[in-house]
Amino acid sequence: MAASVGTAASGLVKSKLDEFFWEWLCQPESQKIVRQAIQFAKGDSTSFENPAPSPHFSSFRTSPSGRPSPPGSPHSRGLLRESTNSSEVSTSATTDNGSGPATSPRSRQGSAIPPAPARDLDATNRPPVTGGAAVIPRFWWPKRTKPTETLSAEVRLKIHEHFVKQGITDGIRTHTQLEPIVTEVFSLSKYFVVPIFHKLKVFFDIIDSSVKSKEALLKPSPEPITEEMLITWCTGKIQPDDLVLSFYYVVKKEHNNWIEREDFSIFLLTILLTHPGLDFLRETQEFQDRYADTVISRIFFVYDQKDVGRIYLTSLRRYRPSVIETWKQLADHDDIKMVRDYFSYEHFYVIYCTFWELDTDHDFLLDKDDLLKYDGHALSRRTVDRIFSETPTKFTSAVPGKMGYEDFIRFLLCDQDRQTDRSMEYWFHMFDLDGDGCIRDHEMKYFYEEQAQRMECLSYDTIPFADILCQMNDMISPTAEGRFKLADFKKRRKFAGTFFALFSSLNKFLAFEHRDPFSAKQEQLENPSYSDWDRWCADEYLRLAMEEGEDDDGGRVMSDGGEDER
Repeated sequence: MAASVGTAASGLVKSKLDEFFWEWLCQPESQKIVRQAIQFAKGDSTSFENPAPSPHFSSFRTSPSGRPSPPGSPHSRGLLRESTNSSEVSTSATTDNGSGPATSPRSRQGSAIPPAPARDLDATNRPPVTGGAAVIPRFWWPKRTKPTETLSAEVRLKIHEHFVKQGITDGIRTHTQLEPIVTEVFSLSKYFVVPIFHKLKVFFDIIDSSVKSKEALLKPSPEPITEEMLITWCTGKIQPDDLVLSFYYVVKKEHNNWIEREDFSIFLLTILLTHPGLDFLRETQEFQDRYADTVISRIFFVYDQKDVGRIYLTSLRRYRPSVIETWKQLADHDDIKMVRDYFSYEHFYVIYCTFWELDTDHDFLLDKDDLLKYDGHALSRRTVDRIFSETPTKFTSAVPGKMGYEDFIRFLLCDQDRQTDRSMEYWFHMFDLDGDGCIRDHEMKYFYEEQAQRMECLSYDTIPFADILCQMNDMISPTAEGRFKLADFKKRRKFAGTFFALFSSLNKFLAFEHRDPFSAKQEQLENPSYSDWDRWCADEYLRLAMEEGEDDDGGRVMSDGGEDER
């Protein structure tokens, strides 16, 4: 029965479409389009009529009496017969040489319909024939996956001009001689000059690849690097019109098709050695190492979405903020705190101090009890247990039950900026207890129970879970009420962070309940380009600076007077 109903419905739709087609075909404008298309296909561009309107043009067709003519009416069928005859008359083609008329198939069978006379035009005035359809200019080219096999003549010329301009005759011996070529010809950051200079020396066996000390990086080359040597190295690595491709092939190892954490080490060391905003770190090797680890971890947090320890070319092209553009911004600011993405020392200071405060035994590993102290004991124990189950993401510390510094950076970035895709995926997998790709009411209730108990212990009024669930449905607007999928959060990312915070962090829950919408709006107006992560780091940096200042004042009073005189 169901099959017969479906067949009948399908037949009705088909008949209705046929009616619409015949109705369109009966329009005079449609007939003109069809005739032109046939003439164009036959190559008869000499008998085109005036350009017809778009095929989508529709005028309200009426019958001779002035009344609308419905589809399938005798009038429309008559028009169809007339249009068929007129089409056969007007679509007769010329002969191959264009000098005489060609008869249509019907005329060859003795039909009384004479062939339409061909209008001869001068060849110079004849419109160009493009093969049956208008040629659309190409507007998209796929991105390259590797640089061209040879450098263009233009790039070679620019390199030669820089050699001549600097008066380099025997070859490049210092990284300062290479700098204008890297920045102006390759269009890369000036903080790529020293690493490229080192790679050139290794490529031509001037020095050993294992030599990466500070002195070796900045030391002049024992042998000059000639223009031909530079061009040879650039071939297959440098693509000046594609910065992402150049960045990728310069950073990665020759035999790999991906970037590893170790590949960035020489580039970060160069920044630490040469950037004026990091002069104060020159004598503290430990902080230099931690700064480099932090920057590399932040880069991989953005580009290594699968946490496999590799960055591929497609990821470099896809994700933002662009590390290539950020690297170039380093040359524009002597104060490295002005570069917020990846390299900000202010952000590094906050991350490192937050980790150091939790790591009481200073073994650079955190256990559950350490993480429970985070943000003033804000996280619930169920949340911490879920984090250490490594369900949201696997730890890299290689110590069972311990979170390393890199793992903490990933957690902190997810916790303080819950509107990013990485963060939403992290917390979604946290609350999806059964792993079915959907957060349901019983999973939310599991985490909310502990939140309610903690509020009761602090003498706060608790909110019934039913009210919380109703509020979350209104906030996220899931496709199916009470069933929250990852796609629902990404559609409403502005509220996704609030959803996850309510069930995991007591401080964020209370802040949401007592929020001041006017102050939040004012913060956004003051720094519209700041993310939640930027605002949190700015607040924490100010707090840490004030605490450090108080400690310094107290120490000075103690040392001067022998006792605290405050």
